[in-house]
Amino acid sequence: MKDTIANISNTSPETAVSKPVAIYGGPLFDGKGSVFEDGAAFVSKGKIVAVGSEESVFNKIPKAVDLEVYDTMGRVIFPGMINLHHHFYRTLAMGLQSFLPNTDVQKHFEQFWWKFDKCLDDEIVQLSAAVGVLNSIRAGVTTIFDLHSSPVFVSGTLEKIASVIKRAEIEAVLSYEISERNGEDIFIRSVDENLDFIENHKQDACLRGMIGIRANSSLSEKSLTLLSGKTDDNAGIHIHLGSEHDIHYCKGLNYTGPVERLRSFDLINPKSLLVGGARLDKDEIDQIIKNEAVTVQTPNSNIHYPTDSIPLPASEKLEIGIGTSGYSSNILESLRFEYNHYRQSGVENVPLLSFLETQLQTNSDFAGRYFTGKPGILEKGANADIVVFDYIPVTPFQTDNYLQHLLFGIQDVPAQMVMTKGRFIYNNHTFLTLDEQIIINESQKASRRLWEIFTKN
Repeated sequence: MKDTIANISNTSPETAVSKPVAIYGGPLFDGKGSVFEDGAAFVSKGKIVAVGSEESVFNKIPKAVDLEVYDTMGRVIFPGMINLHHHFYRTLAMGLQSFLPNTDVQKHFEQFWWKFDKCLDDEIVQLSAAVGVLNSIRAGVTTIFDLHSSPVFVSGTLEKIASVIKRAEIEAVLSYEISERNGEDIFIRSVDENLDFIENHKQDACLRGMIGIRANSSLSEKSLTLLSGKTDDNAGIHIHLGSEHDIHYCKGLNYTGPVERLRSFDLINPKSLLVGGARLDKDEIDQIIKNEAVTVQTPNSNIHYPTDSIPLPASEKLEIGIGTSGYSSNILESLRFEYNHYRQSGVENVPLLSFLETQLQTNSDFAGRYFTGKPGILEKGANADIVVFDYIPVTPFQTDNYLQHLLFGIQDVPAQMVMTKGRFIYNNHTFLTLDEQIIINESQKASRRLWEIFTKN
């Protein structure tokens, strides 16, 4: 297998931060619901030492410290964003997708995505991940949960993707989509791919694994029996859940629904991501709450399949995060999609904004179940994962209105700077850990080859 990633790393010495740094000069959102209008963060040894108002932070910096300063010149300061559901493998499909009717989700997958993922080889998988990571960093996303599928290339797939994550110096939780649709051999290798990756990265500071499952309807009772009990304190499942097809399949097997079926095989725990769930009834939702799993909304996907969004509010106790489902890498864009979708559906603005704020907090809380360092939060002791968006607000940017700025301003601009664990990985719209131009050039070549294979099949 060709190791494309070996040629796309940028080894610039600018990536290292050899001394403490103070980031200041604009409004700072701490990820917990508060904004410091004149904010700052002091970073040392990869951690946040102090955060708050500029005056309070600079007063806490030792006078003798050799300090580097980063003036945002009025731009907003945020914690690194978190994407709870991505599909890197879809990156090179941009422009290829047919405009199929959205009335039959299952048929859409059968006619397009399940044909597409069979065209992916090791090089395409790695380049798709590289482009997805570039787009994520540019959008201020530093922690990603990805569910992958490439039936022709299974064994070693997650390590290929992991090599991109390591070079980029971000965090990711990776999983491979287990399904029976490609035969028993692919099924067994898919299971092994997940379990091996989980085992090999139990102690990894930046990479972890989950058990990826396409959906309930993609696995028989025999297959779920094989997976039974594989979730533990190290990993949960990452699964699409609650489509109409999924529910009918589970009820046909005499379960009350897809959640009850997974629970009966001991496959839901606090580290599980259940993507979707629009049609789940109260009993199914109560089971998710009892098992402390997190449900994920993917509004980009919901635009294509408008009946898949969860009614608001589904339950005050149901933890609902947000992802992009591979339609983009921009989590703030997804948040605006969701806002517009619910507003069009007639949801009142006040509970909706509260719900969106809670979603961001759920993303942070769930990422914290896999990684230390309080991802998505700027506070003393947290990892210094910091984003400066190229957004200078001309109206007040405050605790009571930051969501409005986020929904109608920030999501339209790229990051100006991204730092992870105290190291600059992107600055002045330039990637410091990956070579963007090589990735683009190689991806353009690979996509032409991919599309030729797709159109011939």
